[in-house]
Amino acid sequence: MSNVASSDTAELLQHFHELLSVQFSDLRDARAALDRVSPVFALEHDLSKDDLELLKLAVREAIKNNHITRYHRTWLPFVVYAAEMGYGYVGDEYWTTFSSLTPRWTSQERSTIRAWFVRFHDQFGGARPTGAWANQFTIIAWPITHAVLPVDLQRQLAELLYNFRTGLTTALLNDPDELGIRLAARSGWYSSRFRNFCQNPQLLGQVAAALLSGADSGSPYLVRSTLARLIAGLSHERQARQWLTSAQRAANRVRAAGFSRSPSAGNHSPASTARLPRATDPRLFLRRLDGAWYAYAELPDMTPLSERLPHVYDELRTKRARVNGGGRPVPTGGLVYGGQEVRFETWPDIMKPFVQLERGTEAVNSLIADQAVMSGGPWWLFRQQTSGHAIEVKGRFLRPGVRYILIGMADREPPSVPWCTPTILAVDGAKAWRLNVPDPLPDQDAQALVAQGLSSLATVAIRPVGLVASAWDGEGAVESLAGEPAIIGIRAEVAPERCLVTIDGDPHFVPWPDGQADLILSLASLDVGSHTVAATLIGADNGVLTRGDLVITIRDPQVRPENATVGEGIRLLASPARPTLSELWDERATVTVHGPPETNAEMIVTLLDEDRLELGATRRKVTLPIEEDEWASLARGIRLENAFKAHYDDAHWCTVTVQRDGIGVASLSCEREFQPLCWRFRREHDGSYVARLHDQTDGDQTTVEFFDVEQPLAAVRHRQGVDIALPVRGGLLRATAGGITTAALAPTQPNEVFALGSVSPHVPFGDRSTAGIMRLADAHWLWMSADLPADPFAVSQQQMALSAITRAVSMLLTGSHWAAIERKLATADAEWVLDHLDEMERVIGTSPAHLALGKRISHNLYDWSVPEKILPGFAEVITPTLRESGIDNASAPRFLLTMAGRLGYITQPWSGPDRNAMLDRIKQSPVLLRAARYAVIGSRAYADPDEAQRGF
Repeated sequence: MSNVASSDTAELLQHFHELLSVQFSDLRDARAALDRVSPVFALEHDLSKDDLELLKLAVREAIKNNHITRYHRTWLPFVVYAAEMGYGYVGDEYWTTFSSLTPRWTSQERSTIRAWFVRFHDQFGGARPTGAWANQFTIIAWPITHAVLPVDLQRQLAELLYNFRTGLTTALLNDPDELGIRLAARSGWYSSRFRNFCQNPQLLGQVAAALLSGADSGSPYLVRSTLARLIAGLSHERQARQWLTSAQRAANRVRAAGFSRSPSAGNHSPASTARLPRATDPRLFLRRLDGAWYAYAELPDMTPLSERLPHVYDELRTKRARVNGGGRPVPTGGLVYGGQEVRFETWPDIMKPFVQLERGTEAVNSLIADQAVMSGGPWWLFRQQTSGHAIEVKGRFLRPGVRYILIGMADREPPSVPWCTPTILAVDGAKAWRLNVPDPLPDQDAQALVAQGLSSLATVAIRPVGLVASAWDGEGAVESLAGEPAIIGIRAEVAPERCLVTIDGDPHFVPWPDGQADLILSLASLDVGSHTVAATLIGADNGVLTRGDLVITIRDPQVRPENATVGEGIRLLASPARPTLSELWDERATVTVHGPPETNAEMIVTLLDEDRLELGATRRKVTLPIEEDEWASLARGIRLENAFKAHYDDAHWCTVTVQRDGIGVASLSCEREFQPLCWRFRREHDGSYVARLHDQTDGDQTTVEFFDVEQPLAAVRHRQGVDIALPVRGGLLRATAGGITTAALAPTQPNEVFALGSVSPHVPFGDRSTAGIMRLADAHWLWMSADLPADPFAVSQQQMALSAITRAVSMLLTGSHWAAIERKLATADAEWVLDHLDEMERVIGTSPAHLALGKRISHNLYDWSVPEKILPGFAEVITPTLRESGIDNASAPRFLLTMAGRLGYITQPWSGPDRNAMLDRIKQSPVLLRAARYAVIGSRAYADPDEAQRGF
């Protein structure tokens, strides 16, 4: 059909409405009868291909000829139509696609669509969108949720199911809600669109359970036609088809066989509780260097902590952590990479949390404190693996004939046995002894061990056998990955009749093999978490001969697309973890690459479109390792290359790969995060640029503003949905809708900028009130946090605006003499600053104490040109002046330097009351800000050109 008359349209809509009403009513009743009530989706309409096309045509004709509200009695076809649009949704232009395929559609009709989806939820038990994404996109979240699994997400779900296939258990396959929670906790390494989908774990689990059942088997969670449609979509790509097939096979194996416990055992299983007492605990070990033992902690991947609290992952990814007793902090995002090693400078205080996030929320740090715990004292026992390496024995068991290192608090006395001798421990607050346990172990020595809380094992041993375990402390604790059978061996020096094996409180009697010293058991399909296995050996007279214990920890399979795991020849880490494309190239993220020192390698940066097709690539020869400062220089150089600049603004994905034949390869994949408001730039034939806002928000109250570099605080309003002609110098574009704001720097026309010459941006000071200062700080943050285009000249325009705003605040608060210097700085360079340091020193203050302060700063400026040194150095110098000003706040030096050099950041980590109190003190004691400005300006002048270019 190519045309539908108006009367035919009404009749068709009535027909489809009645047909769909029966279909969805039946589904509602069937889902309500399940053990766990599951929602109905509009995509489960079960229409044939021809009927679906006829429905779409009728809906389009209806909207073309009349306002949508006219069809409030036959609304179900419109819900199905919107869901079908969601199924083809590719990430950032739902309403754009909807409008292009639906003649005369207006944005005013969006709210009607939402109202009908709400009615679908109320009347037919329809799915309701949940999560932060649904709260932000209150309209399009409905049709996209009811599309079940949009086409562009199908490949990623297949990959996630494949990566998690070893973690599947019978319990998870029978509990879609729990399966969805487990899968959602692993979505952090996928695209932002997919993470948005995973914010509804009920939907995720329901779709996953259905896909794992297969189209032939059917599923109670999706109608057969919809399930077949999803599987057919996944089968279009060979890799996705293989992923899904492998995951389905794994699920079938789990259903066919698996270890199960009696119902009562669940009450005693540690795995049934929310806390995983071992899977996220640190591993302690010792290394012997230069005649002394050094203590370390290996931190596990703490991503599983976000299993039921997804926001935990965001803090783990973006915040730095400190370990109790450790020296250097864990890099930003380091807790989502397994294998981070921390060396203890002092022995950890067991009364304090083992690891905490700097500026982490109380809730997240409380969770980490509960779930990442080192073993309690007062003794820590380490079994020597080699002469220079020892790992902790968490059960504090000693075995005859084995060598150990015993660590105790500094006030402890060791066991009174002759084979215990002191050894050197390079850790403050603790002492160490070497234990060479004799074989056999005398009874009096065994009693001395027991008196100190230690135990000896002599007659029974439980150990892993068969497949190599992920970790084994040599005595009472072993770790395996989910999906691997835990194969254990029980060895006895006496010949028992049988063995009572208790697994998480569930008893099993096993006959002992005749004439054998070992009993081998395979414990398949253990749930993720910790499990206690106890073996009691029973003699012929039913008497207990001896007993032994083993703790088995099953870890989640944490598989990532990046090749960045411990033990590989090349390892690439980003801080924060999993940065977005903008974070990586706007210098808000750093990259380090570990590898054999002085090894040549190749770095390849590839820009990709939304379909992962290559737009352009840049290759660089690099020398390993690459540290943060080297990455910053590399990144700036790559941004200047034509192959990068030409495609950056159109790129949706970026991969950074470092490789060397014979050593290894590591890669990092970043995406341009989904934004409801997104700026796009187009270059005209004359070389000028035009900007247009792509608006995917639900409302129609979006404001569009442009800020010129010459007046960085003056907003010029523009109409939404029209092209904005950009000036030669570029500028800043800001769009706001509800609580959503996006800002981007506009590209420049470099040749014309040079022809125009330099400019001094005009920033009105305002008043000295806290509100007036914060207005300037907010403007600074707006310019500093805006997304950057590929154009490097836009950065120089940004720096001019930022420097002008910073100078305005300084001139407002520091007095006329220092203000005169700030005016000169508007056109100054590093050489001018170095020639006028004496003048700046004299203007800091006139009192003897202030003059002395200026001299101390001058004396340290060259040393402070190294960025890591300025904060501790300035803190030491400014502390007497802070006390004189009545400030007793440990963060005050950082606040002053931030205000003097990175003004916008005072809007971020400091609480409102603390920030306002500091501003009040600075207004009363302007010498504080003058000193901080002098420290920042002088140290930057001494710094290398990359540092100095940040402006004064």
